[in-house]
Amino acid sequence: MRRFVGRLQTKLILTYLFIIGVILGVVGIFVARPFVAYAAVVTFGIAIVLSLWMVRRLSCSVTTMVDVAHQIAEGDLSRRVAVPEEQELAMLARALNTLGQKLQERLNNVEEEQARTAGILESMVEGLVAIDQQGRIVLMNGAALRMLRMGQDLEGTRHLLEIIRHPELHTLLQECDTCAAGTVCRRELTLHSPPMTLMVHAVPLRRGADRGGTLLVFHDVTELRRLERVRQEFVANASHELRTPLTAIRGYVETLLDGAVDDPGRTRPFLDVVARHAERMSRLVDDLLDLSNIESGRLQLERHAVPLDEVAQLVFALQQEAASKKEITLRLEIPPDLPAALADRDRLQQILINLVDNAIKFTPAGQVTLSAQKASSSHLEVVVTDTGTGISSTDLPRVTERFYRVDRARSRELGGTGLGLSIVKHLVHAHGGDLYIESELGKGTTVRFTLPIAA
Repeated sequence: MRRFVGRLQTKLILTYLFIIGVILGVVGIFVARPFVAYAAVVTFGIAIVLSLWMVRRLSCSVTTMVDVAHQIAEGDLSRRVAVPEEQELAMLARALNTLGQKLQERLNNVEEEQARTAGILESMVEGLVAIDQQGRIVLMNGAALRMLRMGQDLEGTRHLLEIIRHPELHTLLQECDTCAAGTVCRRELTLHSPPMTLMVHAVPLRRGADRGGTLLVFHDVTELRRLERVRQEFVANASHELRTPLTAIRGYVETLLDGAVDDPGRTRPFLDVVARHAERMSRLVDDLLDLSNIESGRLQLERHAVPLDEVAQLVFALQQEAASKKEITLRLEIPPDLPAALADRDRLQQILINLVDNAIKFTPAGQVTLSAQKASSSHLEVVVTDTGTGISSTDLPRVTERFYRVDRARSRELGGTGLGLSIVKHLVHAHGGDLYIESELGKGTTVRFTLPIAA
């Protein structure tokens, strides 16, 4: 209110001065009095000086607002202008300040939205790549960079086909160019450097009715395809392992039914073969069930303090006959003061039976040693060593795979199911231990595993 009164008084004073100057000038003309003319000149002069002062003041305010407007236009949205006393300029100043504030708020909202979008893109496990109509990369998230082993942001610098030189990708982009809006094209790419399998989905990007490029989503299905191959191999191997004894049993049963059952000299050997193959099938089914329970997490371990020497002596007693037939010496080297292991007694016995049985099977003659010692303050190390045929460096990494055999014919002849070491590996891990296998072809094999010490 005080400012409004001040502006009103200034305008009234200027108006009065102009009126007084006009009156004095008219009077001076008619009465021919010099001092009246002088007074009129002085009054006009004062009015002109005051007018110039007001114009200059208004000009400074306008110049300031123009400068602030330029700074806002250049991106400095934090600038504000002081609101002048003049009503007209005050309205303009407030409008300019409001504009800067609104622009700042919208810019903050845009930056927040961009940060949120960037966070979502970087959190995706799928690789996301957007390319323009010429095939140049305009957007690539971190997952895509990691999948393609790229160490830098390549947006706008390279053509996608320069990074992934694969005919299937080229075909996919051609299909996407001709497909309708909303249609998803897909192809599976098998890369060799780095080795991986990618499932790529592509959709056309549209800007209204115009084509704006292509969006590609990369899914790493390498592990999925590996698991599918493992499943297929497992089914094929399990079918084969079951078919072999079934075929033998059926053949001998048919022979017996054809009349051999009436010959006592032939019946007994045939029935022995049938019983042996039935036992092999039973072992295979038992191992499959064990492996299924272990891998699915259904296996429940009843862990308590187990003296290792007691379990080892029992295992050697069970394997002594098989070792004696091959003139193999079984040696037990466990110190009497060795702490007890924290383990499930039956499962620990199963581990040792599998390892000692394998060592005897693949040792023509010689020695099998079972030893144990403290590996650390919290774990024991159990070692089974043989002087057998050994395993080649090519086969060694795969011996714990299901149904993997170094010598398939010899393994089946010896009655193995191909699941023993796989079960051992899973049981050791279930106990919180680790399994290590060392071997040299023609010299023998050493299997080490660790178990926690009972408190």
